[in-house]
Amino acid sequence: MDHKPFSARVQELVYNVEVGVGLRLIQGGLCILGLIAVMLLFTATHFKGLKEAEAMDYAQLGRNLMQTHHLQTQCIRPASMWYLIEHSRQHNPQMEAHPDIVHPPLYPALLALGFSAPVTRKSFDNPTISGVFRPEQWVIVPLGHSCTLLTGLLVLLLGRRLFDWHHGLLAATAFFLSASVWQLSISGLNLSLTVLLSVAAWYFALIAVERWQEGAPLRRWMVFYLLALLAVTAGFYTRYITALLVPPLALFIGFAMRRERGWTWAAVFVGLYLAAITPWLMRNILVSGGIFGLAPYLALNNTRLFDGEAFERSIAPVLQAGRVFNALEIKWLVNFAAFYTQPLRTIGEGLFVCFFLTSFFFQFSRPVVNLFRWCLSLALLQLLLIAPLYGETTWRSIAVFWPLAILYGLAFFLVLLHRLHLTYRILHRGAIGLFLFLGALPLILTLLPPREEPPYPPYHPPFVKHVSLILKTNELMCTDMPWATAWYGQRSSLFLPATLEDYYEINDSTKRISGLYFTTLTRDKPYVRQLLTGPYRSWFPLLEGRIPSDFALNQGFPLNNMDQLFLTDRTRYGE
Repeated sequence: MDHKPFSARVQELVYNVEVGVGLRLIQGGLCILGLIAVMLLFTATHFKGLKEAEAMDYAQLGRNLMQTHHLQTQCIRPASMWYLIEHSRQHNPQMEAHPDIVHPPLYPALLALGFSAPVTRKSFDNPTISGVFRPEQWVIVPLGHSCTLLTGLLVLLLGRRLFDWHHGLLAATAFFLSASVWQLSISGLNLSLTVLLSVAAWYFALIAVERWQEGAPLRRWMVFYLLALLAVTAGFYTRYITALLVPPLALFIGFAMRRERGWTWAAVFVGLYLAAITPWLMRNILVSGGIFGLAPYLALNNTRLFDGEAFERSIAPVLQAGRVFNALEIKWLVNFAAFYTQPLRTIGEGLFVCFFLTSFFFQFSRPVVNLFRWCLSLALLQLLLIAPLYGETTWRSIAVFWPLAILYGLAFFLVLLHRLHLTYRILHRGAIGLFLFLGALPLILTLLPPREEPPYPPYHPPFVKHVSLILKTNELMCTDMPWATAWYGQRSSLFLPATLEDYYEINDSTKRISGLYFTTLTRDKPYVRQLLTGPYRSWFPLLEGRIPSDFALNQGFPLNNMDQLFLTDRTRYGE
């Protein structure tokens, strides 16, 4: 055995620290520490609780799934009652165990898994909430961060496969220095998971194609082909809109492998995908009578027929085919113009998107890189055509293209930089540093004061918990923010019906309503256009405190200097 002198070992150690493996380990460790610091700093300064209605809706679904082992919701929409009455086999609104017929199940299932930990279980039994709700702090936000970190790793690996390691490192750095990435990560929405699964599907499809082109044995590329299929299927079970990725992925496989049964493999990919999503579609049919339940009908929100969320709040919507088509056509035209002129060019931090869009006028040397980009653009075009029907909620799914836009935008920038033939390396590195700095500038400015404020109005968990606990667990509350009372208060909560007449119909013929909770979501609406003469005019007397003599819920109190109002049927505070 060769024993080196002590001085030689010291010299070898110093060499490794200065230029060898040790230096790389130190650099990698510092990058990881910097990433953790950014993540913790952003969370500490910007997460004060959930702000998104959709995030609270998913959270209460996850808790209900943990407790009942069924995808049941306590956020009850009058429209879902109508849909179950009209289309389900039972022809019953199923108020006691109301099935969710809007959302796919994967994200609630992951939340349920996290909520099953003893620490978070106890939080649901606590009669008070102080500070940030513990399940949000220890389950929802960490899940979002985990998805973000894994997505960044995939960006690194994808950049290495499409271009080189240096490019992958720069792209991952740009990704982690993006303010929009961390905003999604702490939002409580399922978008961080959707982005992860979408990028994974593209990454595995790229590996499968490259290995096939290299002449690898079937088993060596088939495993990644199946992983791409698994990722895009899981994406569907997370967010329905990811189904738009399947045609571009199939085209990518078909064109890249067309020399030998490529289109057969593309058709198999689509066929296996349809087979994999069929169980959930069958569940929806058995529960609600439609393959997607109420979800497709939500396009009727914010149309000329249904102002705002009026469709969701309607117990008996009148749907005439001609008028519906006309209303959707107008909505699509208005939203398409708005999305095209504004959010499309500002995905994430818009600098990279500008370079990404411009890169389509440049031909990269590797055909697979160009094919990958064109198939990606097809998916983006499909989203641009579908999202205007559903509005902002669906348009947010454009976040799945942000990591890939970084890759191509950065690649095109580096091509332009290389063609400048800068003499000094410091100028080359300085240009790259400036480009990354400009991309990170929104994050830097976001971390500076003023700090993020708590989500009140209208969401203040102690208020919601206090009001909800006044009612018994089997009683029904009616409110303008049922997602919040369902999540923080664990009470079955009816979305405020479109009219007072609809309220009476539900109360008299379906289930008695024991509490009515108005928040600033309604009370802060425009006085004349919405409250006095608009869609909320039937509720206006109650909002002003003028309770009709025959109205059953005539006991109550205001909260926070008349910001909110709670009404119930009797004095309950001593019960």
